[in-house]
Amino acid sequence: MNGRNFAIVMLVLAALLMGCSPGPADSPSLEGTRWMLVTLEGKPPLTGTAPSAEFSADQMSGSAGCNQYFGTYAVSGSDISISNMAITEMACLNPEGVMEQDQAFLAALASAASYRLAGAQLELLDARGSVILAFAPAP
Repeated sequence: MNGRNFAIVMLVLAALLMGCSPGPADSPSLEGTRWMLVTLEGKPPLTGTAPSAEFSADQMSGSAGCNQYFGTYAVSGSDISISNMAITEMACLNPEGVMEQDQAFLAALASAASYRLAGAQLELLDARGSVILAFAPAP
């Protein structure tokens, strides 16, 4: 094989190998981020409530609107698994429907299968790929 053919073969081989190497992570890290709920299954949170999510190394915590919650999360690429959830047991009467919002918020967290950043928003998606929770950065 002459020098020119060898160089072409090496360039093609290098291009093929680069195409097989893993690229940067598809989704940015959630560690050290704080978010405020914008929508829960397409609806805004009740006025006077501030559901939130805060992510540390492998822990997640925040407010469901009335009660505080905490649990663990694991990320692999854009997949997310939220588990071991615990919640305080306060009973809030105002605004009307806040306890139902707490339950729906926690159920949505538990059903999250993946996440993505869409502009400045964090979106949690269910197994079908539907956005179930959307958050904006906390001030």
